[in-house]
Amino acid sequence: MIFRILIVLLLVAPFSWSQAVNKKDTQGRKQGPWQKNYPKSRAFEYKGQFKDDKPVGTFYYYYVSTKKKAIIVHDQKTGRSSAVMYHENGVLMAQGIFRNQEKDSIWEYYGPSGRISTKESYSKGKLNGNQTVYYVFEDATDKRVIVAKVTPYTMGVINGEVIEYFDTGVIKSKVTYVKGKKEGIGVINHPNGKVMMTERYKGGIQHGWQSAHDESGVETGKVYFRSGKRIQGKELEKHLKMCKQKGISPNG
Repeated sequence: MIFRILIVLLLVAPFSWSQAVNKKDTQGRKQGPWQKNYPKSRAFEYKGQFKDDKPVGTFYYYYVSTKKKAIIVHDQKTGRSSAVMYHENGVLMAQGIFRNQEKDSIWEYYGPSGRISTKESYSKGKLNGNQTVYYVFEDATDKRVIVAKVTPYTMGVINGEVIEYFDTGVIKSKVTYVKGKKEGIGVINHPNGKVMMTERYKGGIQHGWQSAHDESGVETGKVYFRSGKRIQGKELEKHLKMCKQKGISPNG
């Protein structure tokens, strides 16, 4: 008799589970365990639970190969979710925080070798703070952590001084953005750190003298832009004369 009861329980249990997953309440909200398979595959894309249409607890995500892709732990009370993501080879790919399902605070990203490639700061799903990109060297034995570029953001818009570096640490270029547009003087350097190009911007377009320099820093030539258009010859002479008469800078 006991044996028969066990057989019945074993047959009913998986049936009950299959009936319990992927359910919605009368208001159309997801409730309880949910899972999703890849198309035409028995492999799970994710498994997790919902309460009132919101993810709660731990969600597991998988590659079609069934290898672990991500683990996200949701805190229903605070709206905070901590996420850890993996390359298919099992190496850490990214880690960070979601708040109300939007990226928040610091996020870090790693290459397949496990070395950091990017670090970003978020607020309410938008880049806010520095985005730092690192060099990832082809030589797996090269463990140096060297910054390649730093870009400051204010709620999704580039705002501040953007700096690029050579892998030696020497500044490669530098330019300031104001509300997403280049503004003022920008420089591009030779690998030895000497200025190679000087550019000027106004409202995101080239305006004023743009100059070129050799590796010793000596100027080798220059051109003039007015509101994004290069002018030369008599037109340039006329414009420079007007600037002088009015006592204004050609770069203004």
